[in-house]
Amino acid sequence: MNVVDPFRNNLLTRHEVGKRLKAQGKLVVGWSCTSTPEEIIHSMNAVPVMVFGNLENTKLADVHLPVNSCSFARSGFNSVLKGDYDYLDGFVTSRSCDNRNKIFDMWKHYSEIPFIEFINTPHTRTEGAYDFFFNEILRFKSSLEKAFGETISTSGLKKSVHVYNRNRLLLKKVYELRKREPPLISGAEALEIMLSSMIMSKEDHNGLLESLIEEAPKRVDPPKSGVRLLISGSVLDNPELLRIAEIAGGNIVIDDLCTGSRYFWDPVDSDSDPWHAVAERYLRKISSFSMIENEERFKHTIEMTKQFDVEAVLIFTLKHCDTHLFDAPQLINELKNLGLPALHLEWEHSQRGLAQLKTRIEAFIEMVSGVG
Repeated sequence: MNVVDPFRNNLLTRHEVGKRLKAQGKLVVGWSCTSTPEEIIHSMNAVPVMVFGNLENTKLADVHLPVNSCSFARSGFNSVLKGDYDYLDGFVTSRSCDNRNKIFDMWKHYSEIPFIEFINTPHTRTEGAYDFFFNEILRFKSSLEKAFGETISTSGLKKSVHVYNRNRLLLKKVYELRKREPPLISGAEALEIMLSSMIMSKEDHNGLLESLIEEAPKRVDPPKSGVRLLISGSVLDNPELLRIAEIAGGNIVIDDLCTGSRYFWDPVDSDSDPWHAVAERYLRKISSFSMIENEERFKHTIEMTKQFDVEAVLIFTLKHCDTHLFDAPQLINELKNLGLPALHLEWEHSQRGLAQLKTRIEAFIEMVSGVG
């Protein structure tokens, strides 16, 4: 059995996983943006799960949304309309890009999920923004308590912070395995590990990670050597693009994604008051591309290229994803100054166009490796 199979199986059967959690008496609360403070949801005996769709058609959502809306957000909304997420007790999102913000309204009008909440996350990091966000965190706590009849205690939040910080530490250890040559975990496998952490109990995921870290050095089917790549860009919730790059001769050894390193890189300060610490972490963490300042984002990307001996970069942006499309040219210039070639690709969150992307990725990897 492949060491990643338990993570892959949970990911592929994520709705069954959610239903089992519900049958065990857990509250299951969906979320769609990594700025959502999951620890607060977790501390009321609930399991936060990320809501995403698949690469199938979105004909149900297309009835309600314009053609130039984000295909990732549309896909998740389509899954809701299909009833895939009927087991959710609630749905929470945080202020991010315009598409996700407006699709929140669609959730309110067209889904049957009983509790739907929006967290107004600032897009800057001034002291005033922090004060505002701290109060928003407390408002969110009260909203959850009122909706579910649960008391969220400071001690409960401390326990949740410990569980989540443990997950972050273990994920960093998994990423350390990718520094090797060849890496012990492929990019597609790493994304499956990451995504599975977002749709299952963190306690269970921690157990799987501990086993993986022990078993990975002994695996008999490690990835082969190839061009060491970093992946950056829009949200990725499907490993298909990464598989294409790795079949073409690349090794995706690190990422700069909200569903990758940016999700877990920064822990919550466990020595501080947990309410302030959670607010601090989610506002100060490596920023998403919807935040105003890009200097820290680029600094993180560049640091990753150095730590993981990256030879080239692939930037995937969803069509109509304005925030990433604005940042891409600047990021390419930053990488060019380091002597790193970069390929920028736009794609729809669907199976359409994957063949064309495959051709361009193959040509890029051949160019970087000097083959052909």
